[in-house]
Amino acid sequence: MATYDKDKVATRLRERAAEIEERRRHLRADDNEQRDAELADYDQHPADQGTETLEAEIDQTTLAILDAEAKDVETAMQRLEEGTYGICIVGGEEIPEGWLEAIPEAIRCINHQKEYDAELRARGGPLL
Repeated sequence: MATYDKDKVATRLRERAAEIEERRRHLRADDNEQRDAELADYDQHPADQGTETLEAEIDQTTLAILDAEAKDVETAMQRLEEGTYGICIVGGEEIPEGWLEAIPEAIRCINHQKEYDAELRARGGPLL
């Protein structure tokens, strides 16, 4: 079993949580600006309205993904405290160090994450 510098991992997870929160804040600010613009441009062309609707849906999906990533960061922090960080929640195998370096909030090994993502795609949902 690999050993991890708990402080280094905790710092990286806190940084990741801050990154996610900053992206959320940015999307929410854009959403507020969009609503203000809609009030000013009440006689928009239908194509412009369609574009704005699409952009709003993309933002909502992005927020849902960010919410799921934030939840994974919280789960990873809990697992770090419990001593189970770096162990796949599905099969119990060790998550490769490189995978954790790239995605410190990873809670599944690469193979189980691929299966999870494929299942979500098959259901037509966003990758949460």
